[in-house]
Amino acid sequence: MVSKLEAGDVLLDRRDGETLRLSKAKEAQQEIDTLQALAQLIASSLDDEACDRLADKLELSFPWIAFLPDSRRREFVGQFLRVARACASVGRFERLTIVLNSWRATAEAYADPAVTPDGSDLEYLDEAAGVDDPRVDE
Repeated sequence: MVSKLEAGDVLLDRRDGETLRLSKAKEAQQEIDTLQALAQLIASSLDDEACDRLADKLELSFPWIAFLPDSRRREFVGQFLRVARACASVGRFERLTIVLNSWRATAEAYADPAVTPDGSDLEYLDEAAGVDDPRVDE
């Protein structure tokens, strides 16, 4: 198996869990370093107009962005870039997935035809509020 690592990463498919990826530490660190540099470069080069253009481009990958009002789209791009930079700096990207899922849920709220297009009738909570799981019968 070690000899296969010389040719590149090795994926181990397991029946009882997620697939594992074995890679050389130096190459994995180079990937992290590259992601950090890209995140820093992109974030440092964006002003409001560039954020708007980036949001338009991101709409290709994340079509739900179209439901966000312009001001919220800019906010999404800013938060996405800040979190991407932070994630790249520590080499872990789980928080970026949380940000994407949160913004997608926000876009779903704006997509509701009962909501005004600018979302002025949406109510934002200052603190998290627990809700019952709708899948559980009472």
